[in-house]
Amino acid sequence: MNELARRVITDVEALHDSKREAAHRRYFREEIETYGLAMPDIKDIANKYYKELKGDLPRAFDLTEELVQTNNLTLSDLGVHMLRRFKRHIKGEHFPRFDGWVDYLTNWANTDNLCCGLIALAVMDDPNHVESLVEWAGLESRWRRRAASVSLVPIARKGDMLDSVFRVADRLMIDGDDMVQKGTGWMLKEASKVHPQEIHEYLVKWKPVTPALTLRYASEKLPKKLKVYKSR
Repeated sequence: MNELARRVITDVEALHDSKREAAHRRYFREEIETYGLAMPDIKDIANKYYKELKGDLPRAFDLTEELVQTNNLTLSDLGVHMLRRFKRHIKGEHFPRFDGWVDYLTNWANTDNLCCGLIALAVMDDPNHVESLVEWAGLESRWRRRAASVSLVPIARKGDMLDSVFRVADRLMIDGDDMVQKGTGWMLKEASKVHPQEIHEYLVKWKPVTPALTLRYASEKLPKKLKVYKSR
């Protein structure tokens, strides 16, 4: 671990909150590592190191990579928040590096943070990376499958790349994992804000085989007459 990452950890350890750490451990079903910092504290430390690294994107990437690889929820979130400050410089060429970081995801929180905060930026810059998301949607790892849909959430929210949203969803609409179902439903819900009729028709098509949880999440923002539900 390089000197900069050790300094970050020292700053985090100084704010360690054992009560919040215990609360975080109870909150997540998965076993997690965390220092229990509140989000404002995480963002403050992230901003401190952004100011130090501003103008040095390679070092910022290296720092975030080290923090993500700790498998610690606090450190991973901090690294992603710091690197996102460079969002104007995040390009499609960075997608392969983010792909490697997905291997270190351990729960829905660090999955969503990485995917919405960074991976989506790379996909926006180069939509060809949707091919990788489609591939992820068919893999064994539940967090890669969730990442496939959640990486499109910020894009779907704008009403963009609807065909890509459907391509990824096609591989996830019968997924039996509730964490994946919620991610898929979230992606479709965001798309429904701009494309309500298209999402309604898509859900109707898939209703016979799609889990109720996915349909419920996807229908949340649809007008009442367009919602698609079924009993569990």
